[in-house]
Amino acid sequence: MRLTAENVFQLEKSRGANGYVVRGDGRTAVIDPGMASAFDDLVAELRDAESRTGPITDILLTHYDPDHAQVVKRLQQTLQVQVWISTADAAILRGDVAPPTRFRRFLHRMSSSEYPDGVVEVTGTLEIFPGLLAFPTPGHTPGHLGFRWNDVLFTGDAVRVTRQGNLKQFLWLLTSDRPMARTTERLLRERIKAEEIEWICAGHNPPTRWVGGAEEW
Repeated sequence: MRLTAENVFQLEKSRGANGYVVRGDGRTAVIDPGMASAFDDLVAELRDAESRTGPITDILLTHYDPDHAQVVKRLQQTLQVQVWISTADAAILRGDVAPPTRFRRFLHRMSSSEYPDGVVEVTGTLEIFPGLLAFPTPGHTPGHLGFRWNDVLFTGDAVRVTRQGNLKQFLWLLTSDRPMARTTERLLRERIKAEEIEWICAGHNPPTRWVGGAEEW
């Protein structure tokens, strides 16, 4: 497990999207633990790191895609912790609502994630535990969430982050609502500036220091 910022670590044994661990005061969250094929290695990594992170108390999902969430059902059963996901994405993960685009419906049929126990649905902005904030970043999926811890922003697949530390739109084919995704990018830029964010931890780019830049549609 690699230290990214104070009390923020990047998983090294998960598969799929980038996964992260945030250590708070008596609570520790794992964000986007990834795909089921890495379960054994992931659990070993989390347990080996407990001297630095403390035991995991919460699982946070930016969204329902399997490269972020597929391992969650089994991980929750092992750790017996709460799982936080938006209400909109929980409905898709449960099968109550179909994914919003034809391509996403195809992907969901090919590879999906089982609905875990211990789910807490998030609507709007919510403090998961002191200092760790969840907030809506829709567009990639209807209920996509971002998370902020001090000067670190976890953006999942709401945006891509360039090597130069700027934001770009995620792949259009995987975007559920393009106008909403553009709005989310704009709001993320505003949040980064207003809250003096230093690090952006995205789903498919290395953790990157923010340097700013113009919007790129």
